[in-house]
Amino acid sequence: MTMGRPAAVILALAGAVLAGSLAVAAAPDLGADPGLRPVPRPPALDLDAPPTEPKTTPVLHSGNPLWAVPLSSLTVTRERPLFSASRRAPAPPVVVAPVVQAPPPPPPPAPRQPERPRLSLVGTVGGEDGIAVFVDQATQAIVRLRTGEGHDGWVLRAVDGREVTLQNDRDTAILTLPRPDGR
Repeated sequence: MTMGRPAAVILALAGAVLAGSLAVAAAPDLGADPGLRPVPRPPALDLDAPPTEPKTTPVLHSGNPLWAVPLSSLTVTRERPLFSASRRAPAPPVVVAPVVQAPPPPPPPAPRQPERPRLSLVGTVGGEDGIAVFVDQATQAIVRLRTGEGHDGWVLRAVDGREVTLQNDRDTAILTLPRPDGR
C-alpha cells in the first residue's frame, strides 16, 4: 500500500508524539504542504512548586499570546460567569444577625403568707373587757392582754369563749384554746 506524503507526515508526527521525542530538528519538512503548520507547545505549568517560592510567568516570544496573560488580570470572567444564565456573579451571602431572645420575666412574687403572732393562747376571761393569757414562744414569758392592748405589733380585738382575735396592720389571726380532751 502506498501512502501519500501528507499521510506519511501525520504518521511520523503521531509516532514522535507517542514516543515523546518530538524535536524541532526531527520535524519533517512541512514546506511541501502549505496546509500543515507547526503548533507550538504550551509552556509547562509549575503547579508543584511550593507556595513560598514566587511563581514566575515565562516570557514567550512565540506561540499563543494568551499564555503571557496572568489569570489574576482576567476579572471579567469572574464578574460575568459563562455558566450562569444571567451572566451575573452570584450575590454575596447575606449574614443575618443572630436572634437574641429577651430573658423571660422573673416570676411574680409568691403571695404573702399571713403573718402569725408568736403567742400561744393558754387562758381567757370573758366579759366586756375580756382578758387573754398567752405564752410568748420566743421568750417563754407569760403575757396578759386586755381588749385593745397590744404585744409585739398584735392588738387583742375580741375575746369570745375559747377563742381570741388578734390583729396587726395587715393581718387578722384567731387563736383557740386546745380542747381538754386533746382534740
